[in-house]
Amino acid sequence: MDSQSKILMISSDCHAGALPGTYLEYMPASYREAGRKWWISFAREMMARTGTFFDQEAVDDYQAKGGSRGLMDQKSEAERALGDDELMAMLSDETSPFAPRRGEFDAGQRVLDLDADGVAAEVVFPQMVSFGAGLMQYRNRVAPDQNLEGIRAYNRWLADFCKTNPGRHAGVALINVDDIDVTVKEIREAREMGLWGGILLPTHTGEHPFYHHPRYEPLWAVCEELGMPLHSHSGWSPDYGDVDCATAMYITEVDMWPRRSFPALVWSGVFDRYPRLKLVFTEAGCGWILEALRLIEFKASNPIFKYFTRDLKLSPREYFERNCYIGASFMHPSEGELRHRIGIDRLMYGTDYPHLEGTWPNTGAKLQETFHDYPEDEIRGILGTHALAVYDFELETLQPVVDRIGRSLDDIRGDGAP
Repeated sequence: MDSQSKILMISSDCHAGALPGTYLEYMPASYREAGRKWWISFAREMMARTGTFFDQEAVDDYQAKGGSRGLMDQKSEAERALGDDELMAMLSDETSPFAPRRGEFDAGQRVLDLDADGVAAEVVFPQMVSFGAGLMQYRNRVAPDQNLEGIRAYNRWLADFCKTNPGRHAGVALINVDDIDVTVKEIREAREMGLWGGILLPTHTGEHPFYHHPRYEPLWAVCEELGMPLHSHSGWSPDYGDVDCATAMYITEVDMWPRRSFPALVWSGVFDRYPRLKLVFTEAGCGWILEALRLIEFKASNPIFKYFTRDLKLSPREYFERNCYIGASFMHPSEGELRHRIGIDRLMYGTDYPHLEGTWPNTGAKLQETFHDYPEDEIRGILGTHALAVYDFELETLQPVVDRIGRSLDDIRGDGAP
């Protein structure tokens, strides 16, 4: 690789979501009124919780750098007093200050933001979705048929959204696990629609057994067949109510829950039966995997628990090295120091666009902070080329984009402008 060539950057963690009114257009007419009522209820809940999530000063700083407001930002008394119809109109009006960051739902603005960040391509996860579908799946009780229609509406919208810039957006399809035959059908349809980024495993499975259970065999089989990576993304936690420390509990534990899928798939032999299956942990940190592997390897090698591994062909570490990757969003320098112990080729960088806690729109400075002394091959791998081994991105499609907007090696090491 010519050291003077620009760096391919594929963000392994970005988010997109339609305006509520747009979602309603993607679902059957018989569900639209229920969808409208759900969005109004959700918006009022977020308004009531203003000030309990993000520090307002930090939000104001983010707005100054990155654009418009969102549902978690401070609301005026006039906005709180809006009637249902007025509130829904504002939620669905892209020009309203009540709307989220424009790049979340406007593909034209989004590609400008990606370009400015030096990101040639991205893996796209959801924002909030109708009827509570998405990262918080199964946290709140929703009628199963409504939940499924919310999932379908999102997948249809995301497929159209991704097609606006072909090859740059790997959309991740939503699923639930209520009826696995239906789930398999939805995955096939998502792939046919152009969502080739894989699927988002619900972090929690509600009243259903967890992923060690045989009921999921058709799910693993179709994902291996279609080359659809599995993703476990932070976002879910139990609802701790409205006590003062509830949000602190949520933030503390939110990256713990998505890690549970790894031992479930190891101990149940899923990686043996489906050796080409890929599991990606996203926005859950990366240093944790070392302790997780130490613990699970200890169990696997202890003679007392010999029966744990009686049907397994590889060690837990070997399954991780063959089947698993980490979307290490905004990888901190302290975690980067562990990269060789984790496995360089397992790591991918993510900006978490457009979320407040991510690196956008300050990705240049964050890259310098973490990667300033890394060897060139490690920089290129973590920032981009490792993702080529996980997803169906085509380098031929992305190279002209990289040539136009990519960062130089000096930029990332801090020898040039951020």
